[in-house]
Amino acid sequence: MRSAIFASLSLLMAGGAFAQANEEAARDQLFRGDAQAVSVADVDFLGAAEIAALKQYAAQFDYYAALAVSPGDPAETGSAVALANFHSPAAAQRAALGACNARRTTGEPCVIVSVTTPKGYRARDLTLSAEATAAFEEEYRGASSPKAMAISEATGHFGIGAGAERALSVCNTAAAAEGPRDCRVVIAD
Repeated sequence: MRSAIFASLSLLMAGGAFAQANEEAARDQLFRGDAQAVSVADVDFLGAAEIAALKQYAAQFDYYAALAVSPGDPAETGSAVALANFHSPAAAQRAALGACNARRTTGEPCVIVSVTTPKGYRARDLTLSAEATAAFEEEYRGASSPKAMAISEATGHFGIGAGAERALSVCNTAAAAEGPRDCRVVIAD
């Protein structure tokens, strides 16, 4: 069963290498628009009705999002976790699995059952959450140089500032409230 889950979602794990880019390169890499796509894992514990409900539920989340559950009855295990607004499918999946397994009181280790991406998603060198993409368009592009954008892969937070040091500070301050201070600059001009 686990191999079926990872086989069906393996294409979504690629991408998000977070190479540093300038504004022009970032603009070419980022996904725009609000349209979401939901991939659901082919697992034996989800029937047709559950898959339909899961697709509808997961489509409400901003990309990149993932839903993890412990196989069996998620209501009994207390494990179901949906996390959204990460900077890549892989980051969303890691966060959802970690949170799900931390909440699980019984049952098997958690598995990813759905991933939400922008419509037309394909792996790219730079991907940002829906919120960070909007901030890039609305805030970063209008700012004067020097400017930079930093992201936290572990928490989904980001920061924009006048230069790399300021962007890292803003990002790490936000990320520290929820997890590691792992921010790094991904866009700089």
